[in-house]
Amino acid sequence: MNVYMDDQRSCPYGYVLATTVESTLRMVRDNEINIISLDFNMGWRKKSGLDFVEAFCREGLYANEIHLHTNDVIGMHQMKQRIKRGKEEGEINPCIVLKYVGS
Repeated sequence: MNVYMDDQRSCPYGYVLATTVESTLRMVRDNEINIISLDFNMGWRKKSGLDFVEAFCREGLYANEIHLHTNDVIGMHQMKQRIKRGKEEGEINPCIVLKYVGS
């Protein structure tokens, strides 16, 4: 399963759309995930892509690849750094591929 987490963009072909961090976490917990593509800004006063990444690392979840498609440069950097730290500290599998794909 490929998951596309975004609250505004259209979902690309081959992905299942998740419009909240909570629904994305449910999908990742309950299914085998090939690719998860993350936005940072998920709406005013809503949990962000960084909140998703924090939970993903803390819970030791898995996806073959994580793609960051956000336009928020600071948010992308924060998510990238948290994933890197999660790999270094053994929270998540160090073989997870991380890509920056823009939007």
